[in-house]
This record gives sequence, C-alpha cells and structure tokens, in this order.
Amino acid sequence: MKSASPNANSVQPVHCLFRSPSGRFCRLPIADRDSSLCYRHAFDQRKQASADLLQRLTDDCDEFTTAVGIHNSLSELYKLLAADLITARRAAVLAYIANLLLRTIPFAQKEANPDDDPRLIVDFGDLPRPNRSAIPVAPVTSEPSCAS
Repeated sequence: MKSASPNANSVQPVHCLFRSPSGRFCRLPIADRDSSLCYRHAFDQRKQASADLLQRLTDDCDEFTTAVGIHNSLSELYKLLAADLITARRAAVLAYIANLLLRTIPFAQKEANPDDDPRLIVDFGDLPRPNRSAIPVAPVTSEPSCAS
C-alpha cells in the first residue's frame, strides 16, 4: 500500500512569508493563516492599508468644512465599501460622523462670520408638528354617587 504523500498545494507554511530587503524570510510563526504572515508583519500590512484608506478618504475633502468636501469623502467611502476594502460597520460609523459634520457646517460658518446674519436659524427638517388648532376637551359625564 502506498503512503499518502502531501500535495504541494495543501501544505501550509509554518513561518512568516515576509521577505526582508536583503531577501531573507522572517522566522516568526504564522499568526494569520489567510495572509501567511506573523503578527508583526500582519499588523504592518493592516497599518499600511489603513494609511491608504485615509489618503483616499481625505484626498479632496476641503478639511470637511464644505458640503462638497464631505460629499467627496462619502463618495470615496461608498467606493471602498463596494470594493469590500472596508467593513460595513466601519463605513457606517464614518458615514454617521460625516452626517454630524454636515449638520454642523452652518453653525461653524456662523461662528466664523458672526456679522453676516444676526439671527440663528435651526432647521429641523421634516419633523412633524403637533396639531394645536383643536384641543380636545374631555366630555363631562355625571356618574351616580355611591350613597349608603
């Protein structure tokens, strides 16, 4: 009976597959089997990917002081999410922060230029207003009293 020889494609490496500039392999054990890297090089790879995302999200944002800058950042965020380069949870948090930034732009502009308009307008959007035209009055009913 023949002994089963391991297939070359199914053998998982034991050590990190990162190569130094001199061509030597890292000798640390693999921490993440998907990337075949040790904990240090996997962290470096994630850190580099985060820096790339930061560059893409803040490239044309105008320091997040205009609606157009926030729009540009949100469109890049959409592209990253569609390409599955960012998690949905992280995208939701960033979109929420962008929403808060967008809502505070008028207030920041008011603080920067207080002489432009002396009144402050707060727009609550399409929140429903209470109907105060007719206040319902409870009907008065006479109930028999308990007499003993």
